Amino acid sequence: MIHSHTLGHHPLDVAGWDGYLYPWIFNIEDFEPITGRVHMPPPIHQTFEGNNFVVCSFCPRLLDYHPRSIPAPYYHSNVDSDEVLYYVRGNFGSRKGIEEGSVTLHPSGIPHGPHPGKIEESIGKKETQELAVMIDTFRPLKVVKQAHAIEDGGYVYSWAPLSDS
Repeated sequence: MIHSHTLGHHPLDVAGWDGYLYPWIFNIEDFEPITGRVHMPPPIHQTFEGNNFVVCSFCPRLLDYHPRSIPAPYYHSNVDSDEVLYYVRGNFGSRKGIEEGSVTLHPSGIPHGPHPGKIEESIGKKETQELAVMIDTFRPLKVVKQAHAIEDGGYVYSWAPLSDS
């Protein structure tokens, strides 16, 4: 049976989109991130899901508000996905040397997290003004030759305590 339902308004003219409508366009400024007393895992930032990938949006938000919380993300390894982050704008509190327009790749299984000193620096922070988009792929990515030409060769070592990057 075919059924139709006609709305008297545009279906995306809403406040608090919950993901059950599929937009033609999505203004990232309208995304309201979930916050919690302690650090929330990346899936709460998920805005879209496709076959073998998800898109997460890291938007300005309140940080953890438990009195003993550490707002910086924890060290982790994505054992089943490659992670690509595009840093749009703002202050990226867990990384050193990241600028607007930076792109990072964290291949499956490679540990990553805040750069040295960024955990301590995050304590007491109330909010973040960062805007970044992350894509997690559930199949390995193949890096094109052109990307190798612009790679920051020191990024892989940026978690070393003596690194300035």
